[in-house]
Amino acid sequence: MKRENTFRLTVCVVAALFCLTESVMAQSLRQAQRGAASQAAAKKEETVKISRFPPPGKTAMVKTPEFQYSVNNTQPRVSRRQREWALFEIKYETSAKWTDELTFVYHVMTKGRDDDNKDIFSYYTATVKYIDIPKGDHMSCVALPPSLVERYGEPVALALEVTGKDGTVMATEALATGIQLPKEWWRDTNVMDKRDAAGNPFLVQRPGLLERSKTPFALINTDDYEVVQ
Repeated sequence: MKRENTFRLTVCVVAALFCLTESVMAQSLRQAQRGAASQAAAKKEETVKISRFPPPGKTAMVKTPEFQYSVNNTQPRVSRRQREWALFEIKYETSAKWTDELTFVYHVMTKGRDDDNKDIFSYYTATVKYIDIPKGDHMSCVALPPSLVERYGEPVALALEVTGKDGTVMATEALATGIQLPKEWWRDTNVMDKRDAAGNPFLVQRPGLLERSKTPFALINTDDYEVVQ
């Protein structure tokens, strides 16, 4: 009789533990599902749309802005003409209430002439990271200085890739003028590694593509731009 009671007690304890474990597992599963759903909803909310993308070419050329100031010049102005920058102003929209960060990677190709009057193609790239971006419309901008444009030519292709904090591509855009290029030419080895019969590269990578805050355009419409990290 005593053994039978002990057996029954053991069975009851095991059953209770089984029910408790099952309940805990079910609760954990529900919490995980709710967490996954919340993350999915948040990710779905965080969208980026490029609403204005400038074509490369003559339309990208902008003269250096001039400002009035009260500081007396100690030397007369050296340059008698306004020089031109290749300015790329991008308008984009964000849907989330706040976006922690967005990384903009720009790719620019220019076409010019060398001393022998042969075509030369140059490639520039720049990475700009914005942080604490509120919902709404914003601007992003990079520029090629006048000296590079005068020496190596005007832009014929522009591409932009926007990625989120986790590296996910949020938006991409590319345009070319007067040249046939693959859709993602900056990733195409047939473009980036192409060489002529003499072994000279088709595309020469050069430094110099500047984020807007490093140009004279930094003081124009500053509230349209988010903080650069």
